[in-house]
Amino acid sequence: MSIAVIQTKNAKHNAAWHGQDMLLALASMDLNPQLILTGGGIELWLNNHDETRNNRSLQKRYTMLELFDCPAPWVNQRELDTTGYAANDFIAEVKILDDEEWQQRLAELTKVLTY
Repeated sequence: MSIAVIQTKNAKHNAAWHGQDMLLALASMDLNPQLILTGGGIELWLNNHDETRNNRSLQKRYTMLELFDCPAPWVNQRELDTTGYAANDFIAEVKILDDEEWQQRLAELTKVLTY
């Protein structure tokens, strides 16, 4: 996998929605993009943090990724420790990476879109 979408904003920001649109577009072309959640973007995947705009649910749209065989989103362990969140706080599976693995995997990506 070489394409990633990094979500850094929570659902109140337009960038979160634009990032999701790009993620789903790439997934629909069978490119299986890697979703990476960091900063405020972690909230996008949290239970009870859904946002609705124009009768579209942000989290319901994220569940469409399962239809496309996209990998589980990456989350940094240090960020989870800082915020107090755990793997069972998310709407679906996440891959929790320690700092070393986080840096290594980010370095391996060839195309990165940040929202």
